[in-house]
Amino acid sequence: MRIWYVPSGRASTTVDQEGRSYRILKSTDELLAIKPEWDRLWAAARAEYFLSFSSMYQSWNTIHRPQGAVLRCAVACDQQRLLAVLPMILHRHRLWQTASTCGPRATECCDILIARSAESQAIASALLEKFLVLVRPDHLEFDFVKLGSHLETAMRTVRGLRVIETWEVDIPHADLKAERDWSSYEGSLGNRYRVDSSRIMRRLKDQGKVTVEVVSGMPTPLIDWLFSHKQRWSERTNKRGAWVFSSSYRQFLKTIFSSDPRYLVFALKLNEVPIAVILLAINTNSASGIISTYDEAYKRFSPGRLLIESMMKHVFENYRSVDGGHLDIVFGVGTEAFKMHWSRGNVQRARSYRIVTSRWGSARLRVKQVLAAARGQDVKSQDGIPG
Repeated sequence: MRIWYVPSGRASTTVDQEGRSYRILKSTDELLAIKPEWDRLWAAARAEYFLSFSSMYQSWNTIHRPQGAVLRCAVACDQQRLLAVLPMILHRHRLWQTASTCGPRATECCDILIARSAESQAIASALLEKFLVLVRPDHLEFDFVKLGSHLETAMRTVRGLRVIETWEVDIPHADLKAERDWSSYEGSLGNRYRVDSSRIMRRLKDQGKVTVEVVSGMPTPLIDWLFSHKQRWSERTNKRGAWVFSSSYRQFLKTIFSSDPRYLVFALKLNEVPIAVILLAINTNSASGIISTYDEAYKRFSPGRLLIESMMKHVFENYRSVDGGHLDIVFGVGTEAFKMHWSRGNVQRARSYRIVTSRWGSARLRVKQVLAAARGQDVKSQDGIPG
């Protein structure tokens, strides 16, 4: 697909030879104006929660805008019909500008929102190229891009991207759409795990009354409880993700979980006191685990393991895809034993990128390399997208 660029560096719209327009949205009002089309496209694309309008909008309002970012959301349209969205923000660091996705920036993936079709990849690639030409960032940051996704494939087709750092993770997922019933699915996983879980549950019930609470579409103190225990876990394990201690990320979750019934809070309670909590988003074709934790005092009872079984069964029995099948469950980054058990070993590879896209960005990299060399450190650089 050939792109006809408007020559002015201040342009915010361009049109290709097929008549599709590519535009950069820079204001909240412009976002709100396309919400109905965004919601329609999200359902058609069967995308995950991080590409929904509600997630993007609350990320912008509660996280990025208060931190001084500017909105640079790229969209592709065919007349008034929305075809694709790349939700992005821009941060200025002295003389350089860094572009990143307009999402919570925790452990969720990122991608271009677009419904799959014969032309979808060409449109996605054009949208990324258009964003780079009209926004002109010096650096790009993309976290957890699934291999084979529209965004990952687009990065392979756009010239001039200089990748300076990548790292990869596995994202387990349970493929449930063809399952007939819960008993058959659970039976396919083997007996040992189920027997161990039953034994642990009996031990926990010896301590008092065990219940599972499910909260949706309303405020709940369980999210504050989760962050309190997640921070203790982070300090205990020295896994200090910035989002764990971020008040803005906490507010993002509290806002979206209290207002949208597609976001569910699961809590395992002992004598009405929570001992494990999981946050889950319901998508059109799947469900996505967002964050979970447990009370360390009850570690010997594996409360997280017990709660995820209740969560899986609840979703299996209460939600269906638009095709009538059971929802797949995406567990999030990491290959913990419970995720590999419920996913039957199915994983999706994802890669994070740090990319230089301008001469200024290259100059900054050279300065960092010189300074790092003086300190005996190494700043990685590689040309092209790795295979």
